[in-house]
Amino acid sequence: MSKFIIFTDLDGTLLDENYSFDYAKPTIEKLKKHKIPIVFCSAKTKAEQEIFREKMGIHDPFIVEDGSAIYIPEGYFKRRCGEPRNNYEVIVLGVGYDEIIKEIGKLRKMYRIESYHFMSVEDVAKITGLSLELAKLAKMREFSETVVFAEEKAIEELKKKFNVVVGGRFIHVYGKDADKGKAVRILTDLYRERYSDVITIGIGNSYTDEPMLRAVDIPALVKNPDCWANVNIKNLYKADGIATVGWVEVVERFVFG
Repeated sequence: MSKFIIFTDLDGTLLDENYSFDYAKPTIEKLKKHKIPIVFCSAKTKAEQEIFREKMGIHDPFIVEDGSAIYIPEGYFKRRCGEPRNNYEVIVLGVGYDEIIKEIGKLRKMYRIESYHFMSVEDVAKITGLSLELAKLAKMREFSETVVFAEEKAIEELKKKFNVVVGGRFIHVYGKDADKGKAVRILTDLYRERYSDVITIGIGNSYTDEPMLRAVDIPALVKNPDCWANVNIKNLYKADGIATVGWVEVVERFVFG
């Protein structure tokens, strides 16, 4: 029997506009009961994702900062899969945070560019709608930076050295070798070693999730408040529900339907 693996984005997908997953709690418990891994694949930091992992009682690997690194709980797979670090085995695909901040610091001398690193926790909370606690965790970046505003010339300069993705609200800057799809494929291969036959499901809400969705067997989009993201993938399932409601719809249809 095939083993399902869920790869999921967080904001606007598993989490609603208030960063709540209450509607998904019964489905999450069903997945845990059936020992189906729930792998976060998000732009969020390790520190941010750990909060939600703890709240949901999830102990599976997770992908941070737009595919910059994979965190695997120590001993999760039969063999060591990455560099040991604080009870994790870490596979790094991106670049160090300091390298990105150094370049942004140089550009700030020539262009107007504002990012989390140069903002207070209070300012990050205000602009994102996050609580002060979550805003503090959002600033604890290891492999990427969130740019709130940048002149076009500054963006062009950043693109010479890094991946620069313009999201719905902010600009994500991370290493050129970092990739959600690559991280998903690495973990999928590790799960295949462990379970032999696996079926992967990817759930997202944005075009920034496209690399992840292209790397899974069953790609699915949840609806945004206005419409679905513009993602063109064969066999893409579009959930009728918005955010968490759509997430539950996808899981119940493909795993338990």
